[in-house]
Amino acid sequence: MGLSILVAAVAGFAFSFRLSRRVGDVADTCVRIMSGDQGRRLPVAGTRDEFDALAVSVNRVLDRLEEQTRTLRATFDSVAHDLRTPLHRLRTRMDVVLRRHDLQPEIREPVESALREVDRLQRTLGTLLQIALAESGAPLAAVAPVDLSALVTEMVELFEPLAGDRGLSLTGRTEPGVFAEGNRQLLAQLITNLVENALKFVPSGGRIEIRAQHQSGHARLTVSDDGPGMPPEDRCRAGRPFARVTPGGGEGGGLGLALVAAIAKLHWGELKLEDNAPGLRAVIDLPAAGGPAA
Repeated sequence: MGLSILVAAVAGFAFSFRLSRRVGDVADTCVRIMSGDQGRRLPVAGTRDEFDALAVSVNRVLDRLEEQTRTLRATFDSVAHDLRTPLHRLRTRMDVVLRRHDLQPEIREPVESALREVDRLQRTLGTLLQIALAESGAPLAAVAPVDLSALVTEMVELFEPLAGDRGLSLTGRTEPGVFAEGNRQLLAQLITNLVENALKFVPSGGRIEIRAQHQSGHARLTVSDDGPGMPPEDRCRAGRPFARVTPGGGEGGGLGLALVAAIAKLHWGELKLEDNAPGLRAVIDLPAAGGPAA
């Protein structure tokens, strides 16, 4: 009797261990998929049990979704590129019209207004293409250790005159030797979008700070302000394309922060929007890298 109980206990423990391990494998795979590893699939052990049947079914669904997403992105990319050429031609023709010295004011004003709309549409298309590229899973180009401390200093020097014109204080705080592995141009674009977002909504007399620091094995970039802030429910969705939210609860184009989120994801990081009490704080933690080789 005692031996039977022992055998049953050992068998039960072994079954429980295998079950726990397979559940853990499934959970780990799901987390990786949700984190952006779209090619990851549930493990199939080859035991032909219910777990294998479930994994095979879920993997088929994931394969179909990935293919649909790839097709959608390719279609969008093609449409966006096709639109850029006619927009460029339209803008060129409008420029020619505006250069005429005998153009009447009643014609010049609507043409100038239309030209601004064309420029806005071109910027939107450009941003959408950047987001599509960042979310496509394509490997980063020109990857190298990026000195975020130096980059923050450059961004402050670039935007300080514009901030001053708007009655805003723009400062930078950096720790020495904050490096992240990545594409310097894209990381500069990330900071640019965050600063431009703050410049757009922080009222005169406000403050904006860009910061680079070491944080628990990561390189942390922070752009904070003391503006109107953003409600918690809006902060949760602000990084999605066309999520039309702005600080203070108003409406915006919904692409600037989406591009920031996409660039952060491409660099194995994540955009987090927090309450700066008052204002908004954007935090991006990136994997730290060593400095350039001597």
